[in-house]
Amino acid sequence: QWFLLFIMPLHRKYEHLTHLSTPHPYREAVRADELWLITLMMSAVGLLTAIKWQSLFPDLRDYRALGALPLRSWQIFAAKLAALLVVAAGVMGTLNFLPSFGFPALSAGRWAFQSSLAVRVWAHAGASLAACAFFFFGLIALQGVLLNLLPPRVFGRVTGYLQGCLVAVMLGLLVMSFSVEARITNMLLQPEWARWLPPVWFLGLYQSLSGDPDSAMRVLANRAEAALAFAVVLTLLTYLISYRRHQALLVEGINGRAKDSRFGSKLHWLLPNPRQQAVVSFMTQTLARSSYHRMIVIGYAGLALALILTGFIGLGNLLGRFLYLHMIVLLFLLIGARHLFSLPTELKANWIFQITESEGRGAWMHAVDRFVLFWGAALLLVIPSPLEVRLLGWRGVAEAALFLLLGLLTYEWAFSSWEKMPFTCSHLPGKTPIWMILAVFGLIGGMVVLHSLLLGTLDNNFAFAAVCVGLLAAWMRVHHTRQQGWAALPLKYDELPEPAVQELRLLR
Repeated sequence: QWFLLFIMPLHRKYEHLTHLSTPHPYREAVRADELWLITLMMSAVGLLTAIKWQSLFPDLRDYRALGALPLRSWQIFAAKLAALLVVAAGVMGTLNFLPSFGFPALSAGRWAFQSSLAVRVWAHAGASLAACAFFFFGLIALQGVLLNLLPPRVFGRVTGYLQGCLVAVMLGLLVMSFSVEARITNMLLQPEWARWLPPVWFLGLYQSLSGDPDSAMRVLANRAEAALAFAVVLTLLTYLISYRRHQALLVEGINGRAKDSRFGSKLHWLLPNPRQQAVVSFMTQTLARSSYHRMIVIGYAGLALALILTGFIGLGNLLGRFLYLHMIVLLFLLIGARHLFSLPTELKANWIFQITESEGRGAWMHAVDRFVLFWGAALLLVIPSPLEVRLLGWRGVAEAALFLLLGLLTYEWAFSSWEKMPFTCSHLPGKTPIWMILAVFGLIGGMVVLHSLLLGTLDNNFAFAAVCVGLLAAWMRVHHTRQQGWAALPLKYDELPEPAVQELRLLR
């Protein structure tokens, strides 16, 4: 259980706070940790619900499996809803079980509103489970409302993008929940903030169940109870009235046909080579039409945004904030690109690449480079640089130039062993080299050191010039070596286990 990692820090903190002469620091700390746990649990359940967005209502597989049986549509819908409720109850119970007993026990003290452990366990479990249920039923109700309001073709496109946005938002909440502290909690409890933030509503419910006499907490608790009741009722209503509408959507096809990207008509201006045009067009169309790949892109973006916002809280230096922004964007761009490109879209169609590979392998790899570097330049330089130059002047230009060279070299390192055409190779889950996993965690862990080194480099003109020359020379050497290998390096279309693993015949 993840909560075990926090047992000792929480125990030491509350052991200290409970011996203070005034209750105020203790109660502020308790409220902050309650808000952290509620937000964490809500976002975890919301993330799982958003990932399973297409499974919230019966799909074609359900109708094909059950349609031949003497069942009516409403019975299929009722069975789907019952299955969802059972799975959701299991997930919410598993996530909340240990915190519901552990946190009340760890935060026990003489300044608690309730001395009874049973009452505090009930308060934690009731508020946290209610908060999770609100997000779960709220997302189901949202899809049900869209199902009844939007035309079939529009519904498929809108919900595809909405799913990605929800995944990004939940990932962001998940990460930002760890930044909750007493100062932030006090700010969020102000009426102008509290009325818009569901986690704060359920914090009020938690405090009311714990015996807090504050009338503001009772107001928030009433709002939480009303919001949960509304989400549950709306979910039941949308399930009740949606079953006929949903059948029509499945018959007409909710995904529709994606429109051709206008970007493809401009490729001949950007890429004169026809083979490179074809590869970039293939990659662009895949990302435009595949909701799964699009969800992953938006998910990485949401996680990066959450880390950027949480990092900005502890950085007062403007140059340091821009450095941190570029570091996070570069890290997630490279990790996300490798992960995204390794996930296939339609394996049976990769024969067209296999029979023409020898004629255009080098051009294909050039196209992949240009695709990633184009978006990398847009995210790292084009979008933030005007604001950075306006606020920092020449130091902003120097910082952008430094990260341009650092980004090029890091890209060459990250893709030095890349031997696939994006979206065309089968993928074995968990088959990531251990050195890459250690490198990623080492890079994340070394963010503080790297940030300080880059700040020092920008403050010294001689060091800045030397580092830029060194990065440029290293990039030119690595890039030339990598390009030379393209002509002889055959691309991979089937990812297989290592020979030692194949001998075990685990995939039979």
